Amino acid sequence: MTGLISIAMIVKNEENMLRACLDSVKAVVDEIVIVDTGSVDKTVEIAKSYTDKVYSYSWQGDFSAARNFAIDQCSCEWILYLDADERLAVRPESLRELITSTTKEAFIVPLKNYCGPGCSDYNVIGVLRLFRNLPHYRFIGKIHEQIGIANQEVVGHSDFPVISHSYINTGRRQDKRRRNMSMLAEQLKHEPENEAFIKYYLGCEWLGLGRYLQAYACFRCAYEQLDESHIFFRSSAVRSLVACLRGMGRFEEALAICMKETAVYPEYTDLFFDGGVVLEQLGEYEIALRWFKAAVDLGAPLIVYQHSNGTEDFLSQYHLGHCCQILGKYEEAAEWYEKALEANKNYMYPLYGLFMVLVTKKSCEELLITFTERGYVSSYESRLALAALFFASSRPDLAVKVCSQAESQIIPSSDLAKYLLYSGHFKQALKMIEALQTRQDLNDAVLMKLEIICYIFLRELGAAKAKCLTMWRYGPLRADAMALLALVKRLGGSRLAISKKYEPVLVDSLLRIMADCVRSYGENSSIFIQVAKCCEEIMSDLEQGSKALLDFWQSEIKGIEMLLDVRYKSMRGLYVWQKAGR
Repeated sequence: MTGLISIAMIVKNEENMLRACLDSVKAVVDEIVIVDTGSVDKTVEIAKSYTDKVYSYSWQGDFSAARNFAIDQCSCEWILYLDADERLAVRPESLRELITSTTKEAFIVPLKNYCGPGCSDYNVIGVLRLFRNLPHYRFIGKIHEQIGIANQEVVGHSDFPVISHSYINTGRRQDKRRRNMSMLAEQLKHEPENEAFIKYYLGCEWLGLGRYLQAYACFRCAYEQLDESHIFFRSSAVRSLVACLRGMGRFEEALAICMKETAVYPEYTDLFFDGGVVLEQLGEYEIALRWFKAAVDLGAPLIVYQHSNGTEDFLSQYHLGHCCQILGKYEEAAEWYEKALEANKNYMYPLYGLFMVLVTKKSCEELLITFTERGYVSSYESRLALAALFFASSRPDLAVKVCSQAESQIIPSSDLAKYLLYSGHFKQALKMIEALQTRQDLNDAVLMKLEIICYIFLRELGAAKAKCLTMWRYGPLRADAMALLALVKRLGGSRLAISKKYEPVLVDSLLRIMADCVRSYGENSSIFIQVAKCCEEIMSDLEQGSKALLDFWQSEIKGIEMLLDVRYKSMRGLYVWQKAGR
Protein backbone atom coordinates (compact mmCIF):
# COMPACT_ATOMS: atom_id res chain seq x y z
CA MET A 1 0.00 0.00 0.00
CA THR A 2 1.40 3.40 -1.02
CA GLY A 3 -0.91 5.75 0.89
CA LEU A 4 -3.89 6.00 3.19
CA ILE A 5 -6.90 6.93 1.00
CA SER A 6 -7.69 6.37 -2.69
CA ILE A 7 -10.72 7.83 -4.38
CA ALA A 8 -12.20 5.58 -7.09
CA MET A 9 -14.55 6.97 -9.73
CA ILE A 10 -16.20 5.87 -12.95
CA VAL A 11 -17.21 8.67 -15.32
CA LYS A 12 -18.73 9.34 -18.71
CA ASN A 13 -19.36 12.77 -20.28
CA GLU A 14 -19.07 14.63 -17.00
CA GLU A 15 -17.14 17.72 -18.13
CA ASN A 16 -19.65 20.01 -16.36
CA MET A 17 -19.46 18.21 -13.03
CA LEU A 18 -16.07 16.54 -12.67
CA ARG A 19 -13.89 19.53 -11.81
CA ALA A 20 -16.02 20.60 -8.82
CA CYS A 21 -16.07 17.01 -7.54
CA LEU A 22 -12.28 16.61 -7.74
CA ASP A 23 -11.71 20.03 -6.16
CA SER A 24 -13.70 18.82 -3.16
CA VAL A 25 -11.47 15.76 -2.62
CA LYS A 26 -7.98 16.63 -3.84
CA ALA A 27 -6.81 17.83 -0.42
CA VAL A 28 -8.36 14.84 1.36
CA VAL A 29 -7.10 11.79 -0.53
CA ASP A 30 -3.64 10.49 -1.43
CA GLU A 31 -4.59 8.99 -4.77
CA ILE A 32 -7.21 9.75 -7.43
CA VAL A 33 -8.25 6.89 -9.74
CA ILE A 34 -10.65 7.71 -12.58
CA VAL A 35 -12.07 5.17 -15.01
CA ASP A 36 -13.72 6.59 -18.14
CA THR A 37 -16.38 4.45 -19.81
CA GLY A 38 -16.58 6.23 -23.16
CA SER A 39 -16.67 10.01 -22.84
CA VAL A 40 -16.83 12.12 -26.01
CA ASP A 41 -16.46 15.49 -24.26
CA LYS A 42 -13.57 16.95 -22.21
CA THR A 43 -14.01 14.60 -19.24
CA VAL A 44 -10.72 12.72 -19.79
CA GLU A 45 -8.80 15.97 -20.34
CA ILE A 46 -10.11 17.37 -17.04
CA ALA A 47 -9.38 14.10 -15.21
CA LYS A 48 -5.77 14.09 -16.43
CA SER A 49 -5.26 17.59 -15.04
CA TYR A 50 -5.80 16.10 -11.54
CA THR A 51 -4.19 12.66 -11.77
CA ASP A 52 -2.12 10.43 -14.02
CA LYS A 53 -4.21 7.40 -13.01
CA VAL A 54 -6.88 7.77 -15.71
CA TYR A 55 -8.04 4.56 -17.40
CA SER A 56 -10.38 3.61 -20.24
CA TYR A 57 -12.91 0.85 -19.77
CA SER A 58 -15.29 -0.62 -22.32
CA TRP A 59 -18.83 -0.28 -20.91
CA GLN A 60 -20.54 -3.65 -20.46
CA GLY A 61 -23.87 -2.51 -19.04
CA ASP A 62 -22.70 -3.42 -15.54
CA PHE A 63 -21.89 -0.73 -12.96
CA SER A 64 -20.28 -3.22 -10.57
CA ALA A 65 -17.84 -4.48 -13.20
CA ALA A 66 -16.72 -0.90 -13.97
CA ARG A 67 -16.37 0.03 -10.29
CA ASN A 68 -14.44 -3.16 -9.51
CA PHE A 69 -12.05 -2.34 -12.35
CA ALA A 70 -11.48 1.06 -10.70
CA ILE A 71 -10.85 -0.60 -7.31
CA ASP A 72 -8.26 -2.88 -8.92
CA GLN A 73 -6.24 0.21 -9.88
CA CYS A 74 -6.19 1.64 -6.31
CA SER A 75 -3.04 1.27 -4.21
CA CYS A 76 -3.98 2.88 -0.86
CA GLU A 77 -5.20 1.25 2.37
CA TRP A 78 -8.71 2.69 2.20
CA ILE A 79 -11.01 3.40 -0.74
CA LEU A 80 -13.63 6.14 -0.97
CA TYR A 81 -15.85 6.14 -4.03
CA LEU A 82 -17.81 9.05 -5.48
CA ASP A 83 -19.73 9.93 -8.62
CA ALA A 84 -18.85 13.02 -10.66
CA ASP A 85 -22.06 14.83 -9.64
CA GLU A 86 -21.20 14.47 -5.95
CA ARG A 87 -19.17 16.67 -3.60
CA LEU A 88 -17.29 15.77 -0.41
CA ALA A 89 -17.36 17.87 2.76
CA VAL A 90 -14.87 16.92 5.50
CA ARG A 91 -11.74 18.21 7.16
CA PRO A 92 -8.78 16.06 5.97
CA GLU A 93 -7.53 15.52 9.51
CA SER A 94 -10.96 14.32 10.69
CA LEU A 95 -11.22 11.67 7.99
CA ARG A 96 -7.68 10.44 8.62
CA GLU A 97 -8.28 10.26 12.36
CA LEU A 98 -11.47 8.25 11.75
CA ILE A 99 -9.81 5.51 9.73
CA THR A 100 -6.52 5.32 11.62
CA SER A 101 -8.15 4.91 15.03
CA THR A 102 -10.64 2.16 14.23
CA THR A 103 -10.84 -1.60 13.94
CA LYS A 104 -13.78 -1.27 11.53
CA GLU A 105 -13.30 -2.23 7.91
CA ALA A 106 -15.98 -0.02 6.34
CA PHE A 107 -18.12 3.00 7.17
CA ILE A 108 -21.62 4.10 6.33
CA VAL A 109 -21.61 7.89 5.89
CA PRO A 110 -24.32 10.50 5.16
CA LEU A 111 -25.31 11.26 1.58
CA LYS A 112 -27.39 14.39 0.94
CA ASN A 113 -29.55 13.76 -2.11
CA TYR A 114 -30.92 17.10 -3.31
CA CYS A 115 -34.53 16.97 -4.52
CA GLY A 116 -34.66 20.58 -5.76
CA PRO A 117 -32.49 23.64 -6.36
CA GLY A 118 -33.04 24.92 -2.80
CA CYS A 119 -30.24 24.53 -0.26
CA SER A 120 -32.50 22.79 2.29
CA ASP A 121 -34.48 20.51 -0.03
CA TYR A 122 -32.69 17.20 0.38
CA ASN A 123 -32.95 13.71 1.82
CA VAL A 124 -30.19 12.12 3.89
CA ILE A 125 -29.39 8.45 3.50
CA GLY A 126 -26.59 6.34 4.91
CA VAL A 127 -24.33 4.87 2.22
CA LEU A 128 -21.35 2.54 2.45
CA ARG A 129 -18.74 4.54 0.53
CA LEU A 130 -15.59 4.13 2.64
CA PHE A 131 -13.93 0.70 3.06
CA ARG A 132 -10.56 -0.99 3.42
CA ASN A 133 -8.81 -2.02 0.23
CA LEU A 134 -9.19 -5.77 0.73
CA PRO A 135 -9.56 -8.29 -2.12
CA HIS A 136 -12.88 -9.67 -0.84
CA TYR A 137 -14.61 -6.25 -0.80
CA ARG A 138 -16.04 -5.82 -4.27
CA PHE A 139 -19.24 -4.42 -5.78
CA ILE A 140 -22.23 -6.59 -6.60
CA GLY A 141 -25.31 -5.79 -8.68
CA LYS A 142 -25.39 -4.49 -12.26
CA ILE A 143 -27.23 -1.35 -11.09
CA HIS A 144 -27.65 0.27 -7.67
CA GLU A 145 -24.44 -1.60 -6.97
CA GLN A 146 -23.19 -2.03 -3.42
CA ILE A 147 -20.13 -3.35 -1.63
CA GLY A 148 -20.99 -6.84 -0.39
CA ILE A 149 -20.00 -7.26 3.28
CA ALA A 150 -21.42 -10.33 4.97
CA ASN A 151 -20.17 -9.53 8.49
CA GLN A 152 -22.01 -6.34 9.49
CA GLU A 153 -20.03 -6.11 12.72
CA VAL A 154 -17.06 -4.73 10.79
CA VAL A 155 -19.21 -1.86 9.42
CA GLY A 156 -19.23 1.39 11.39
CA HIS A 157 -21.40 4.52 11.15
CA SER A 158 -19.99 8.02 10.97
CA ASP A 159 -21.48 11.51 10.67
CA PHE A 160 -18.63 12.44 8.32
CA PRO A 161 -17.52 12.75 5.62
CA VAL A 162 -20.75 14.18 4.17
CA ILE A 163 -21.36 13.51 0.49
CA SER A 164 -23.67 15.85 -1.41
CA HIS A 165 -25.36 14.66 -4.59
CA SER A 166 -26.02 17.61 -6.90
CA TYR A 167 -29.55 18.40 -8.04
CA ILE A 168 -30.03 17.44 -11.69
CA ASN A 169 -32.64 18.87 -14.03
CA THR A 170 -35.85 17.03 -14.84
CA GLY A 171 -34.82 15.99 -18.36
CA ARG A 172 -31.57 14.37 -17.28
CA ARG A 173 -33.25 12.73 -14.30
CA GLN A 174 -35.97 11.21 -16.51
CA ASP A 175 -33.32 9.84 -18.89
CA LYS A 176 -31.62 8.15 -15.93
CA ARG A 177 -34.92 6.71 -14.73
CA ARG A 178 -35.61 5.11 -18.12
CA ARG A 179 -32.10 3.64 -18.20
CA ASN A 180 -32.40 2.37 -14.63
CA MET A 181 -35.81 0.77 -15.14
CA SER A 182 -34.60 -1.11 -18.20
CA MET A 183 -31.53 -2.41 -16.37
CA LEU A 184 -33.53 -3.34 -13.25
CA ALA A 185 -36.11 -5.27 -15.28
CA GLU A 186 -33.29 -7.22 -16.91
CA GLN A 187 -31.59 -7.82 -13.57
CA LEU A 188 -34.83 -9.19 -12.10
CA LYS A 189 -34.92 -11.88 -14.80
CA HIS A 190 -31.47 -13.14 -13.82
CA GLU A 191 -31.63 -12.59 -10.05
CA PRO A 192 -35.10 -13.60 -8.82
CA GLU A 193 -33.59 -14.26 -5.39
CA ASN A 194 -33.02 -10.49 -5.05
CA GLU A 195 -36.60 -9.60 -5.96
CA ALA A 196 -37.24 -7.56 -2.79
CA PHE A 197 -34.32 -5.20 -3.39
CA ILE A 198 -34.85 -4.91 -7.15
CA LYS A 199 -38.57 -4.20 -6.65
CA TYR A 200 -37.65 -1.57 -4.05
CA TYR A 201 -35.46 0.26 -6.59
CA LEU A 202 -38.09 -0.13 -9.33
CA GLY A 203 -40.60 1.40 -6.93
CA CYS A 204 -38.28 4.39 -6.45
CA GLU A 205 -38.19 4.96 -10.21
CA TRP A 206 -41.98 4.66 -10.60
CA LEU A 207 -42.55 6.98 -7.66
CA GLY A 208 -40.18 9.53 -9.19
CA LEU A 209 -42.34 9.43 -12.33
CA GLY A 210 -45.50 9.99 -10.29
CA ARG A 211 -46.88 6.54 -11.20
CA TYR A 212 -48.25 5.72 -7.77
CA LEU A 213 -50.06 2.48 -8.59
CA GLN A 214 -47.03 0.85 -10.20
CA ALA A 215 -44.75 2.15 -7.44
CA TYR A 216 -47.13 0.86 -4.76
CA ALA A 217 -47.04 -2.68 -6.19
CA CYS A 218 -43.22 -2.69 -6.15
CA PHE A 219 -42.88 -1.26 -2.64
CA ARG A 220 -45.55 -3.64 -1.32
CA CYS A 221 -43.54 -6.58 -2.63
CA ALA A 222 -40.36 -5.28 -0.96
CA TYR A 223 -42.18 -4.45 2.28
CA GLU A 224 -43.66 -7.93 2.60
CA GLN A 225 -40.35 -9.74 1.95
CA LEU A 226 -37.88 -7.62 3.93
CA ASP A 227 -37.29 -8.20 7.64
CA GLU A 228 -35.67 -6.17 10.42
CA SER A 229 -32.17 -7.20 9.32
CA HIS A 230 -32.64 -4.82 6.38
CA ILE A 231 -33.79 -1.82 8.41
CA PHE A 232 -32.85 0.82 5.81
CA PHE A 233 -34.69 -0.80 2.91
CA ARG A 234 -37.72 -1.86 4.92
CA SER A 235 -38.21 1.47 6.72
CA SER A 236 -37.73 3.34 3.43
CA ALA A 237 -40.28 1.06 1.77
CA VAL A 238 -42.73 1.94 4.55
CA ARG A 239 -42.37 5.68 3.90
CA SER A 240 -42.67 5.11 0.16
CA LEU A 241 -45.86 3.07 0.61
CA VAL A 242 -47.34 5.95 2.60
CA ALA A 243 -46.32 8.38 -0.17
CA CYS A 244 -47.98 6.19 -2.83
CA LEU A 245 -51.20 5.85 -0.84
CA ARG A 246 -51.31 9.60 -0.26
CA GLY A 247 -50.77 10.16 -3.98
CA MET A 248 -53.72 7.85 -4.74
CA GLY A 249 -55.93 9.56 -2.13
CA ARG A 250 -56.09 6.45 0.08
CA PHE A 251 -55.41 8.34 3.30
CA GLU A 252 -56.99 5.88 5.75
CA GLU A 253 -54.73 3.08 4.48
CA ALA A 254 -51.71 5.39 4.71
CA LEU A 255 -52.60 6.26 8.30
CA ALA A 256 -52.99 2.58 9.19
CA ILE A 257 -49.43 1.89 7.98
CA CYS A 258 -48.08 4.88 9.93
CA MET A 259 -49.78 3.71 13.13
CA LYS A 260 -48.51 0.15 12.71
CA GLU A 261 -44.94 1.02 11.76
CA THR A 262 -44.30 3.78 14.31
CA ALA A 263 -44.63 0.99 16.86
CA VAL A 264 -41.90 -0.90 14.98
CA TYR A 265 -39.72 2.20 14.52
CA PRO A 266 -40.56 4.44 17.50
CA GLU A 267 -37.41 6.51 16.92
CA TYR A 268 -38.08 7.19 13.21
CA THR A 269 -38.84 10.93 13.07
CA ASP A 270 -39.90 10.99 9.42
CA LEU A 271 -42.61 8.38 9.91
CA PHE A 272 -44.24 10.50 12.63
CA PHE A 273 -44.06 13.49 10.27
CA ASP A 274 -45.69 11.46 7.48
CA GLY A 275 -48.45 10.37 9.86
CA GLY A 276 -49.05 13.99 10.83
CA VAL A 277 -49.39 15.00 7.18
CA VAL A 278 -51.90 12.19 6.54
CA LEU A 279 -53.96 13.23 9.58
CA GLU A 280 -53.84 16.82 8.33
CA GLN A 281 -55.18 15.68 4.96
CA LEU A 282 -57.97 13.82 6.78
CA GLY A 283 -58.89 17.01 8.68
CA GLU A 284 -57.83 15.53 12.04
CA TYR A 285 -55.84 18.59 13.07
CA GLU A 286 -55.82 18.02 16.85
CA ILE A 287 -54.40 14.51 16.46
CA ALA A 288 -51.98 15.72 13.78
CA LEU A 289 -50.54 18.15 16.33
CA ARG A 290 -49.44 15.23 18.51
CA TRP A 291 -47.69 13.49 15.62
CA PHE A 292 -45.82 16.61 14.49
CA LYS A 293 -44.78 17.37 18.08
CA ALA A 294 -43.46 13.80 18.37
CA ALA A 295 -41.34 14.37 15.26
CA VAL A 296 -39.89 17.58 16.72
CA ASP A 297 -39.19 15.90 20.07
CA LEU A 298 -37.36 12.99 18.41
CA GLY A 299 -34.96 15.18 16.44
CA ALA A 300 -32.98 13.90 13.45
CA PRO A 301 -33.08 10.08 13.22
CA LEU A 302 -30.14 7.71 13.17
CA ILE A 303 -28.23 7.33 9.91
CA VAL A 304 -29.72 3.85 9.40
CA TYR A 305 -32.95 5.58 8.27
CA GLN A 306 -33.68 7.58 5.17
CA HIS A 307 -34.32 11.12 6.40
CA SER A 308 -35.99 14.11 4.77
CA ASN A 309 -34.23 17.24 5.96
CA GLY A 310 -36.50 19.35 8.15
CA THR A 311 -38.93 16.73 9.44
CA GLU A 312 -37.21 17.13 12.82
CA ASP A 313 -37.66 20.91 12.88
CA PHE A 314 -38.85 23.42 10.28
CA LEU A 315 -41.17 21.13 8.27
CA SER A 316 -42.95 19.80 11.36
CA GLN A 317 -42.97 23.27 12.94
CA TYR A 318 -44.60 24.73 9.84
CA HIS A 319 -47.32 22.07 9.89
CA LEU A 320 -47.83 22.63 13.63
CA GLY A 321 -48.40 26.31 12.86
CA HIS A 322 -50.78 25.47 10.04
CA CYS A 323 -52.85 23.08 12.18
CA CYS A 324 -52.99 25.57 15.05
CA GLN A 325 -54.09 28.30 12.66
CA ILE A 326 -56.94 26.17 11.32
CA LEU A 327 -57.97 25.29 14.89
CA GLY A 328 -58.06 28.98 15.84
CA LYS A 329 -55.01 28.76 18.11
CA TYR A 330 -53.45 31.85 16.57
CA GLU A 331 -50.85 32.72 19.19
CA GLU A 332 -49.57 29.14 19.21
CA ALA A 333 -49.61 29.14 15.41
CA ALA A 334 -47.44 32.28 15.33
CA GLU A 335 -44.96 30.67 17.75
CA TRP A 336 -44.58 27.58 15.58
CA TYR A 337 -44.23 29.61 12.39
CA GLU A 338 -41.51 31.70 14.05
CA LYS A 339 -39.67 28.56 15.18
CA ALA A 340 -39.82 27.20 11.63
CA LEU A 341 -38.35 30.42 10.25
CA GLU A 342 -35.63 30.43 12.90
CA ALA A 343 -34.72 26.86 11.93
CA ASN A 344 -34.65 27.68 8.21
CA LYS A 345 -35.10 31.22 6.90
CA ASN A 346 -34.97 29.90 3.33
CA TYR A 347 -38.20 27.94 3.81
CA MET A 348 -40.91 30.37 2.70
CA TYR A 349 -44.18 28.69 3.71
CA PRO A 350 -44.11 29.73 7.40
CA LEU A 351 -43.69 33.33 6.25
CA TYR A 352 -47.11 33.23 4.58
CA GLY A 353 -48.79 31.66 7.59
CA LEU A 354 -47.16 34.06 10.05
CA PHE A 355 -48.18 37.03 7.92
CA MET A 356 -51.83 35.90 7.85
CA VAL A 357 -51.87 35.44 11.64
CA LEU A 358 -50.14 38.73 12.48
CA VAL A 359 -51.96 40.88 9.92
CA THR A 360 -55.08 40.56 12.08
CA LYS A 361 -53.23 42.12 15.03
CA LYS A 362 -50.82 44.60 13.50
CA SER A 363 -50.86 47.23 10.79
CA CYS A 364 -48.96 46.45 7.59
CA GLU A 365 -46.34 49.06 8.55
CA GLU A 366 -45.82 47.34 11.90
CA LEU A 367 -45.57 43.99 10.16
CA LEU A 368 -42.83 45.25 7.87
CA ILE A 369 -40.83 46.49 10.86
CA THR A 370 -41.35 43.20 12.72
CA PHE A 371 -40.35 40.99 9.80
CA THR A 372 -37.30 43.15 9.04
CA GLU A 373 -36.08 43.19 12.65
CA ARG A 374 -36.39 39.40 12.89
CA GLY A 375 -34.40 38.85 9.71
CA TYR A 376 -37.26 37.33 7.73
CA VAL A 377 -36.51 39.46 4.65
CA SER A 378 -32.79 38.81 4.45
CA SER A 379 -32.87 36.84 1.19
CA TYR A 380 -34.06 37.78 -2.29
CA GLU A 381 -36.67 34.99 -2.23
CA SER A 382 -38.08 36.08 1.14
CA ARG A 383 -38.35 39.68 -0.07
CA LEU A 384 -40.29 38.55 -3.13
CA ALA A 385 -42.62 36.46 -0.96
CA LEU A 386 -43.28 39.25 1.54
CA ALA A 387 -43.75 41.80 -1.23
CA ALA A 388 -46.41 39.58 -2.80
CA LEU A 389 -48.18 39.35 0.57
CA PHE A 390 -48.21 43.12 1.01
CA PHE A 391 -49.56 43.55 -2.52
CA ALA A 392 -52.31 41.01 -1.81
CA SER A 393 -53.09 43.06 1.32
CA SER A 394 -53.64 46.19 -0.81
CA ARG A 395 -50.32 47.76 0.10
CA PRO A 396 -48.25 47.84 -3.10
CA ASP A 397 -46.30 50.77 -1.63
CA LEU A 398 -44.94 48.47 1.09
CA ALA A 399 -44.26 45.80 -1.54
CA VAL A 400 -42.03 48.36 -3.27
CA LYS A 401 -40.35 49.15 0.05
CA VAL A 402 -39.62 45.46 0.71
CA CYS A 403 -38.11 45.00 -2.76
CA SER A 404 -35.94 48.07 -2.12
CA GLN A 405 -34.37 46.68 1.06
CA ALA A 406 -31.52 44.90 -0.69
CA GLU A 407 -28.05 46.06 0.32
CA SER A 408 -27.01 46.22 -3.31
CA GLN A 409 -28.76 48.10 -6.10
CA ILE A 410 -32.48 47.44 -6.54
CA ILE A 411 -33.00 44.57 -8.98
CA PRO A 412 -35.55 45.54 -11.66
CA SER A 413 -38.22 42.93 -12.21
CA SER A 414 -41.73 42.64 -13.62
CA ASP A 415 -43.02 42.17 -10.04
CA LEU A 416 -41.41 45.39 -8.83
CA ALA A 417 -42.68 47.25 -11.91
CA LYS A 418 -46.18 46.02 -11.09
CA TYR A 419 -45.92 47.19 -7.47
CA LEU A 420 -44.70 50.60 -8.61
CA LEU A 421 -47.55 50.78 -11.09
CA TYR A 422 -50.31 50.03 -8.58
CA SER A 423 -48.84 52.30 -5.93
CA GLY A 424 -49.22 55.21 -8.34
CA HIS A 425 -45.63 55.61 -9.59
CA PHE A 426 -46.61 55.29 -13.24
CA LYS A 427 -43.62 56.97 -14.91
CA GLN A 428 -41.12 55.11 -12.72
CA ALA A 429 -42.89 51.83 -13.53
CA LEU A 430 -42.86 52.62 -17.27
CA LYS A 431 -39.15 53.42 -17.17
CA MET A 432 -38.43 50.06 -15.47
CA ILE A 433 -40.63 48.17 -17.95
CA GLU A 434 -38.81 49.74 -20.90
CA ALA A 435 -35.45 48.89 -19.32
CA LEU A 436 -36.52 45.27 -18.80
CA GLN A 437 -37.72 45.02 -22.41
CA THR A 438 -34.25 45.94 -23.68
CA ARG A 439 -32.79 43.01 -21.73
CA GLN A 440 -35.56 40.43 -22.16
CA ASP A 441 -37.71 39.11 -24.96
CA LEU A 442 -39.63 42.04 -26.40
CA ASN A 443 -42.61 39.71 -26.78
CA ASP A 444 -42.71 38.93 -23.04
CA ALA A 445 -46.46 38.83 -22.34
CA VAL A 446 -46.21 40.08 -18.74
CA LEU A 447 -44.14 43.12 -19.67
CA MET A 448 -46.32 43.93 -22.69
CA LYS A 449 -49.48 43.90 -20.56
CA LEU A 450 -47.87 45.98 -17.82
CA GLU A 451 -46.70 48.54 -20.37
CA ILE A 452 -50.20 48.92 -21.84
CA ILE A 453 -51.80 49.22 -18.39
CA CYS A 454 -49.19 51.83 -17.52
CA TYR A 455 -50.18 53.93 -20.55
CA ILE A 456 -53.83 53.51 -19.56
CA PHE A 457 -53.13 54.81 -16.04
CA LEU A 458 -51.20 57.73 -17.56
CA ARG A 459 -54.35 58.39 -19.65
CA GLU A 460 -52.29 58.07 -22.84
CA LEU A 461 -54.95 56.03 -24.62
CA GLY A 462 -53.44 56.52 -28.08
CA ALA A 463 -50.14 54.98 -27.01
CA ALA A 464 -52.01 52.20 -25.20
CA LYS A 465 -54.03 51.43 -28.35
CA ALA A 466 -50.89 51.28 -30.48
CA LYS A 467 -49.28 48.86 -28.05
CA CYS A 468 -52.45 46.70 -28.08
CA LEU A 469 -52.26 46.45 -31.88
CA THR A 470 -48.59 45.46 -31.64
CA MET A 471 -49.50 42.81 -29.10
CA TRP A 472 -52.26 41.55 -31.41
CA ARG A 473 -49.65 40.46 -33.98
CA TYR A 474 -48.51 37.65 -31.70
CA GLY A 475 -51.06 34.85 -32.01
CA PRO A 476 -50.97 33.43 -28.45
CA LEU A 477 -51.47 36.95 -27.00
CA ARG A 478 -54.48 37.97 -29.09
CA ALA A 479 -57.11 37.37 -26.40
CA ASP A 480 -55.11 39.47 -23.90
CA ALA A 481 -54.63 42.16 -26.55
CA MET A 482 -58.37 42.19 -27.20
CA ALA A 483 -59.12 42.55 -23.49
CA LEU A 484 -56.80 45.54 -23.17
CA LEU A 485 -58.09 47.09 -26.40
CA ALA A 486 -61.68 46.70 -25.17
CA LEU A 487 -60.66 48.50 -21.98
CA VAL A 488 -58.96 51.30 -23.92
CA LYS A 489 -62.04 51.79 -26.10
CA ARG A 490 -64.43 51.74 -23.12
CA LEU A 491 -62.33 54.39 -21.36
CA GLY A 492 -62.49 56.43 -24.60
CA GLY A 493 -66.27 56.21 -24.73
CA SER A 494 -66.74 53.46 -27.33
CA ARG A 495 -67.17 49.70 -27.40
CA LEU A 496 -65.34 46.82 -29.02
CA ALA A 497 -67.13 43.85 -30.58
CA ILE A 498 -65.74 40.74 -28.86
CA SER A 499 -65.43 37.36 -30.58
CA LYS A 500 -66.93 34.49 -28.59
CA LYS A 501 -63.77 32.37 -28.93
CA TYR A 502 -61.72 34.99 -27.07
CA GLU A 503 -64.21 35.45 -24.25
CA PRO A 504 -62.73 33.05 -21.62
CA VAL A 505 -59.19 34.51 -21.78
CA LEU A 506 -60.56 38.04 -22.11
CA VAL A 507 -62.66 37.65 -18.95
CA ASP A 508 -59.70 36.23 -17.04
CA SER A 509 -57.44 39.08 -18.17
CA LEU A 510 -59.93 41.79 -17.22
CA LEU A 511 -60.62 40.12 -13.88
CA ARG A 512 -56.92 40.19 -13.05
CA ILE A 513 -56.67 43.89 -13.91
CA MET A 514 -59.74 44.66 -11.80
CA ALA A 515 -58.38 42.63 -8.86
CA ASP A 516 -55.07 44.50 -9.07
CA CYS A 517 -56.90 47.84 -9.14
CA VAL A 518 -58.77 46.81 -6.00
CA ARG A 519 -55.35 46.32 -4.34
CA SER A 520 -53.98 49.68 -5.51
CA TYR A 521 -52.79 52.34 -3.09
CA GLY A 522 -51.85 56.00 -3.38
CA GLU A 523 -53.03 59.38 -4.51
CA ASN A 524 -54.18 58.24 -7.97
CA SER A 525 -57.23 56.37 -6.72
CA SER A 526 -59.57 57.94 -9.28
CA ILE A 527 -57.91 56.24 -12.27
CA PHE A 528 -57.80 52.89 -10.48
CA ILE A 529 -61.52 53.16 -9.68
CA GLN A 530 -62.33 54.20 -13.26
CA VAL A 531 -60.37 51.30 -14.79
CA ALA A 532 -61.88 48.76 -12.37
CA LYS A 533 -65.37 50.07 -13.18
CA CYS A 534 -64.75 49.75 -16.93
CA CYS A 535 -63.49 46.18 -16.49
CA GLU A 536 -66.66 45.37 -14.55
CA GLU A 537 -68.87 46.94 -17.23
CA ILE A 538 -67.22 44.99 -20.07
CA MET A 539 -67.52 41.69 -18.18
CA SER A 540 -71.16 42.39 -17.28
CA ASP A 541 -71.94 42.41 -21.01
CA LEU A 542 -70.51 38.93 -21.44
CA GLU A 543 -72.17 35.64 -20.50
CA GLN A 544 -69.07 34.21 -18.82
CA GLY A 545 -68.14 37.59 -17.37
CA SER A 546 -71.16 37.93 -15.09
CA LYS A 547 -70.48 34.65 -13.33
CA ALA A 548 -66.77 35.43 -13.02
CA LEU A 549 -67.63 38.77 -11.40
CA LEU A 550 -69.96 37.10 -8.91
CA ASP A 551 -67.29 34.53 -7.99
CA PHE A 552 -64.70 37.28 -7.59
CA TRP A 553 -66.75 39.41 -5.21
CA GLN A 554 -67.82 36.34 -3.22
CA SER A 555 -64.14 35.44 -2.83
CA GLU A 556 -63.33 38.98 -1.68
CA ILE A 557 -66.17 38.89 0.87
CA LYS A 558 -64.98 35.49 2.12
CA GLY A 559 -61.50 36.91 2.66
CA ILE A 560 -62.88 39.85 4.64
CA GLU A 561 -65.07 37.49 6.63
CA MET A 562 -62.06 35.32 7.50
CA LEU A 563 -60.08 38.30 8.78
CA LEU A 564 -63.04 39.50 10.83
CA ASP A 565 -63.51 36.03 12.30
CA VAL A 566 -59.87 35.85 13.32
CA ARG A 567 -59.76 39.36 14.72
CA TYR A 568 -63.03 39.37 16.65
CA LYS A 569 -64.15 35.80 17.36
CA SER A 570 -62.83 36.01 20.94
CA MET A 571 -64.86 39.12 21.73
CA ARG A 572 -67.59 37.33 23.70
CA GLY A 573 -69.99 37.12 20.74
CA LEU A 574 -70.14 40.90 20.29
CA TYR A 575 -69.11 40.56 16.66
CA VAL A 576 -71.86 39.16 14.42
CA TRP A 577 -71.37 38.53 10.71
CA GLN A 578 -74.73 38.16 9.00
CA LYS A 579 -74.11 35.44 6.42
CA ALA A 580 -77.73 34.77 5.49
CA GLY A 581 -79.37 37.04 2.98
CA ARG A 582 -76.20 38.93 2.16
